[in-house]
Amino acid sequence: MISKPLVLVIDDSLVNLAFLGDILERHQFDIVLANSGERGLALAKQARPDIILLDVIMPGWDGYETCQRIKQTPELEKIPVLFLSALGNTESKVRALQVGGVDYISKPFQKEELLARVQTHVELSYLRRNLEREVANKTESIQSLFEALQIAYEKAQQASILKSQFLRNISHEFRTPMNIVLGMMELLVEETELTEEQQHYAQSALQAGKQLMDILTNMLNFSQQFNNELKQVIDDFQVLELVENVMKIIMLRAEVKHLQIVTEIDPQLHITLRGNTEHIAKVLSKLMDNAIKFTAQGQITLKVKLLESESTVSWVQFEITDTGIGITPEQQRHLFDTFYQVDGSSTRLYQGIGMGLAVAKMFVEQMGGYIGAHSALNQGSTFWFKLPLEIKINVCPLPENVPTIKSDSSPISPPVG
Repeated sequence: MISKPLVLVIDDSLVNLAFLGDILERHQFDIVLANSGERGLALAKQARPDIILLDVIMPGWDGYETCQRIKQTPELEKIPVLFLSALGNTESKVRALQVGGVDYISKPFQKEELLARVQTHVELSYLRRNLEREVANKTESIQSLFEALQIAYEKAQQASILKSQFLRNISHEFRTPMNIVLGMMELLVEETELTEEQQHYAQSALQAGKQLMDILTNMLNFSQQFNNELKQVIDDFQVLELVENVMKIIMLRAEVKHLQIVTEIDPQLHITLRGNTEHIAKVLSKLMDNAIKFTAQGQITLKVKLLESESTVSWVQFEITDTGIGITPEQQRHLFDTFYQVDGSSTRLYQGIGMGLAVAKMFVEQMGGYIGAHSALNQGSTFWFKLPLEIKINVCPLPENVPTIKSDSSPISPPVG
């Protein structure tokens, strides 16, 4: 039971006011009495009662208009209004509920029924207000927490941007001296007379320098993508020419391990396409480098084929298959994750920081394509990516006797297709 709730009784009959006041006071209610709707509204604003008992038939404002005015007053709109009236017809009851009443008791009423309904609505009103207060407090706490999280997020985002900018700047600054180091090492290896031991040391240093340059390039690309700085430079190209340019670099790395490189290009791809050749070449180089790194002997095959062609767009797939160490199903699930390494042990044989495939995936998706791989342990791997490329010009058929490129001195394979 709520102690001493305040009840406002509005009735033009002084007899009814006295009777209701006596009943309510005897049952631990505080009472405020008003003999008109106008007076009742004024007292309600001053006293803020817990419940209002309202007669329907009154001079001036009747009960319906009084209730409407109470509900139109913001500070009073949630106070429950219980109608008391000699009008017991359904129409009167419905109208009372429509103007905002919570209950309707027909006169003459039973004292016990009146007290029970008043008490019930008072308790419901208290529960509602407590609930609203609790919700408001929780909302305020949540809002404070959200604001704190927002501040923390903004700080973390700013720190991440600063870290990314630092990564980009340091990678960019390292590349300039590294290019000089690599250039000097190549001159030392190729243009000077060295003993066999010196040649071995110089080659090792040159190879390590190239690995470091690849890491710096991946870091720079990753940072540029994070800051949305990677540019889409679209130009015309032919697949054969693009592959040949990539192979000129790849061949040197393959020859060190005595690996055979074979390329097979779909004859239907002797057309001029439009795309981001810089990104395509980078992805192709990264996947070929990856195949060379994990292949000790055998061959690596690059296949380029036309999957489907529409009036203005061709889907072209690049597929690299090696005879290397292969990858387990568990490793395949994480291949394109940033910083994931197939061999993550401290004694691993294959160097790198696990960014090459993640960067390749980043480039492919930016060009609107897809990338994937399938492999079996100790049976080699196949990496592929496919891209939507715009058809620029459909020219003459593929020239005859286009060779398949190899890195050793074995006979050149005939063209595929």
